[in-house]
Amino acid sequence: MRFQHRTAVVTGAASGLGRAFAIALAQRGTQIALIDKQDCRETAAAIAALGAEVKYWYCDVTNETQVEEVCHQVIQQFAKVDFLLLCAGVHKSAPFEKITMNEWRRQIDVDLTGSFLFCRAFWGMMKQQAFGRILMLTGASGLFGDQFEAAYSSAKMALIGLVNSLSLEGQSYNICVNSLCAQVVTGMTAHHMADDVGAMFSIEAPVAAAMYLLGDSAPTGQHVLAAAGSVSCVRLAETAPAYFTADDCTPELVGKTWPKLSKAHPLSFEKSGEEQIVKWARNACREHGVLLE
Repeated sequence: MRFQHRTAVVTGAASGLGRAFAIALAQRGTQIALIDKQDCRETAAAIAALGAEVKYWYCDVTNETQVEEVCHQVIQQFAKVDFLLLCAGVHKSAPFEKITMNEWRRQIDVDLTGSFLFCRAFWGMMKQQAFGRILMLTGASGLFGDQFEAAYSSAKMALIGLVNSLSLEGQSYNICVNSLCAQVVTGMTAHHMADDVGAMFSIEAPVAAAMYLLGDSAPTGQHVLAAAGSVSCVRLAETAPAYFTADDCTPELVGKTWPKLSKAHPLSFEKSGEEQIVKWARNACREHGVLLE
């Protein structure tokens, strides 16, 4: 898969997955704009050695003024942006009652607000050029929860909502927006794994998944997991509902019905909140014998 004549903006590009994705894109012919609060010179040098055009900027992704100025400079330098990979993130585990307000705000600002600011900066351009690929990094704790990860999981799960809505807004403009939940051994994750286990979490699956999600045939609105050589998708699903009359709809009856309600099958999937509301209306009308126009 080649990406000649494409330009990518990568946040969090100094290290970890951001660096890996930037290098993989450069190997495929992409021009790269590196964004990080840390020094990106080593990443830039590695990309330049591949013969790809690369520039880097210092930027605090939570600072609206800095983001706007950097994005303006990126457009001046490269004229257009095709790919946006949002890899900037922070992580600090803590028991819930010990999370400070500053720690909470920092987590939300870096992961969620930073992603919002960069998406907003390039969204109009992507609409005008009728092409864009946006990839946001989530995390397993965001999708499934974990102890001592309330701030991190909240920020990462919020990105799922951003992806869901932006993917719908971008459909008519060939803008594909997806999330990637990847697990590799980085400076942020190394202390969580034994050496023999960590060796299984190589970079190949996350890089392959990321490159696919940037391609011409990429899907949109998907939440992809890539780790330990595997690639899969996560979807929010609804179990088969139970219906109650107004008089019988009590918490006691819901509790009695809960074992059936909470079973995993059958499942149904909706593409948007609006489709879910329409489905609720149709099912309720069918249960009550009401004809829905």
